[in-house]
Amino acid sequence: MAAQKKNRVCLIAVDGSKHSNYALDWFAKHVHKENDRAILITCVDHSSAFAYGHASMVPGNPDAITKAYAKEEKKSSDLLHKLEAEALKHGVAVETLRVGGDAGEAIVKAAAEYEADLIVTGCRGLGQIRRTMMGSVSDYIIHHSHTPVLVCRHD
Repeated sequence: MAAQKKNRVCLIAVDGSKHSNYALDWFAKHVHKENDRAILITCVDHSSAFAYGHASMVPGNPDAITKAYAKEEKKSSDLLHKLEAEALKHGVAVETLRVGGDAGEAIVKAAAEYEADLIVTGCRGLGQIRRTMMGSVSDYIIHHSHTPVLVCRHD
């Protein structure tokens, strides 16, 4: 009896930017195969809820933290629903996954957990100095993932 071939697991990192939207589009048109398990992954950034000067930092206002968290969760949920519909227009059925923490680390960890065969990400095209100073999610993924990475550069 022949061994059953495992379906590819492809993580597509999205954040709502034109760069990640381009990566999703490129994946759908050039990489996706019928039996792929495609997973849209986004990272929820709660750090803005604790930014100095943000309303949630005001003493005596604990509800503001809860509201800030809920706002970020809704934003990511809306994004995933929108991009799920966009993928379906290309004939790609996707699962969605929200993770928290540092985006690069969370994506690499999810790729390992899901035994991904491919990570697809966009690239903002930061210069060497800006990338060194600010960091880059795609750069982090490239250098820390044991999963092959496809970086789609959009001009």
